[in-house]
Amino acid sequence: MTSQNTDPATDVEVPSAGTQTAAAAEDTDPSDRLVLRFGGSLVEQLGAQLYPSVTATVAELISNAWDADAKHVWVTVPFGDKWSEDSEIVVTDDGHGMTREQAQHAYLIVGRKRRLTSLGAKSEGGRFVHGRKGIGKLAAFGTAGVLDCDTLRDGVETSFRLDYDEIRKLDPSEDYRVEPLTPTQLLDPDGKPLEHGTRVRLTRLKLKKAISQEQFLRSMSRRFALKTDQMEVVVNTAATLDRYDIVCEFKFPRDGVPDGVEVDEEGWAVEELDGQQVRWWIGFTEKPLGEDQQQGISVLANGKMAQRPFKFERSQGTEGQLGQEYLVGEVEANWIDYGVDIEDDLIQSNRDQLQLEDSRLEPFIAWGRRRLAWALRERSDQKRAKALTGYQANPDVEKMLEGFTKREQTRFMGVAKALSKVNDIDETAIVSTMRTVVDAQSDTAVRELMDRIEEEDDPTQERMWALVSEFGLVDARRSQSLIEARLATIRSLKRAIHNGAREVPEIHNIVLRDPWLLDPRWSLLDDEIDLTKMGIGYQPELDEEGLRLDFLFGLAPKAPARVDEVVVVEIKRGSDSKGNARKAMDTEVQKFHQYVLGVQEYYSTSTDQPNVRGLMIAQGYTQQADRVRKSFETMQGIRLAFRTWDRVIDDTERMHLGWLAVSQERSSSGPN
Repeated sequence: MTSQNTDPATDVEVPSAGTQTAAAAEDTDPSDRLVLRFGGSLVEQLGAQLYPSVTATVAELISNAWDADAKHVWVTVPFGDKWSEDSEIVVTDDGHGMTREQAQHAYLIVGRKRRLTSLGAKSEGGRFVHGRKGIGKLAAFGTAGVLDCDTLRDGVETSFRLDYDEIRKLDPSEDYRVEPLTPTQLLDPDGKPLEHGTRVRLTRLKLKKAISQEQFLRSMSRRFALKTDQMEVVVNTAATLDRYDIVCEFKFPRDGVPDGVEVDEEGWAVEELDGQQVRWWIGFTEKPLGEDQQQGISVLANGKMAQRPFKFERSQGTEGQLGQEYLVGEVEANWIDYGVDIEDDLIQSNRDQLQLEDSRLEPFIAWGRRRLAWALRERSDQKRAKALTGYQANPDVEKMLEGFTKREQTRFMGVAKALSKVNDIDETAIVSTMRTVVDAQSDTAVRELMDRIEEEDDPTQERMWALVSEFGLVDARRSQSLIEARLATIRSLKRAIHNGAREVPEIHNIVLRDPWLLDPRWSLLDDEIDLTKMGIGYQPELDEEGLRLDFLFGLAPKAPARVDEVVVVEIKRGSDSKGNARKAMDTEVQKFHQYVLGVQEYYSTSTDQPNVRGLMIAQGYTQQADRVRKSFETMQGIRLAFRTWDRVIDDTERMHLGWLAVSQERSSSGPN
């Protein structure tokens, strides 16, 4: 029989001195058995690579405090400073602390399944614990090289140090001998001694880039949904970690709720999914969100983020998808983290991503797609209604329509309604375009133009009025001449693409001269940008063009407003000298990705940093390049699009042909 002592506080079994298990007694010749061992480098995979950021590291330490039933957590981080050898991160809590035995047989056991104890998934105080797999303690090594722990329980303080570099050197046959430290008193921020608790000090910090307090607090607030009366987290003695909050132009269920969905007293939508409760809110900001603002919907389980902000694997760029760059929200699904063993686990090891490939999550993902699709449609409808309502209530509009019959006013309002459906158009743009239409309505050609547009289906009407708003309602003959010249340019580009024109200088010069060929909304910021001047590097080697990206475009709501979106454009040759279609290679796709990341980093220091996205145009992609392209298109946090020359040219040509038909009708029916 084996004698065991059990620590009642944490349900940790502690072997008694001098005891030996039956298996060990029978195994008298170890050479007869195969043994699985673990090297010290395993800590690198379980720590440094799973938790590669300050927020991820500190979040795990806060979770440990939660599991220890702490009421207060005090965090110290050197914000805004370049970290030096003396820099440190300190997390102190007033939880129940650890005895020496608990430190040895619980905290210092990597991979201990804490939920498979008599307490199950609950803490001593009855909280649903965040810990599960026993590797969260290694999160410290994603940021630091040394972890010092001081913990106090039952009047006895235990102090020790873990050194990342020393652990990594371990041979599989060696145990790591923890370095004991001289205990130092645990104090709260006011200098008062704590009766119990834990302090973790991280030194030899690895990350060299300074982090802002604003960014840290924003990111951390999305990781936790804890109320201050449950556990208060104070950062640098001044800032309390509050619940995530952001100003939204539209927020659901505040501004609308799907049929059959209830709203609780906290303003969250509540519904059941296969017998399990789901709570949620989805919002859309007025301006696009950058990567560091974490656009998307996060999933919370038992007060902690279980899935970093994402979009339920919803693709970009199709009808009904507009608005995702403004998207924020939270979904609370506590049941995702109810399991006690790894077989039940629906969350990845780093505890901020779901096991999305697990079939048990398919109903949840499908539900999320439906809810997001509903919210996107609702946002679009309400944004249009808001723009139209603002137009109708505008005093300038009432004055503008004076003297017109009721029928004429109704017709003008029909034009405004069509304009309101143009993506993200605002009241000012509607009023400006309508004033042009009203001022020119006495022209027979203008009335014919309105008649012609009204005959089209709704999507075509929206595109036509978008062009009217973009170009302005100019003389019909001038419009016709302009469009015919543009069509000639489009045909010239088409010939160049299919007849073996080189990327540089032929195709490059065509696009440089007429950037509207790619998108009429873009304004060229620069071309052939020397990436080294932007601090952008690309390895391992330079291509034939050197270290340069082709074009940088900017989008602004309306001059002189600041540019709020930057588009990195990389173009590739359409065919070889024999006219055969030329396919982009995977190395070119990867280089394009690096360019966009570099431009994103370049603008990250701006006070009003724009949203950065990328567009690569080639005639086709190799099989390997296509796989890389698809992986980049679905990547969270960066927007990359890949189009063929045929599609770009066809879209631009069809738009101008439609506008030409309208202009020709105006010209033929107007005065000579």
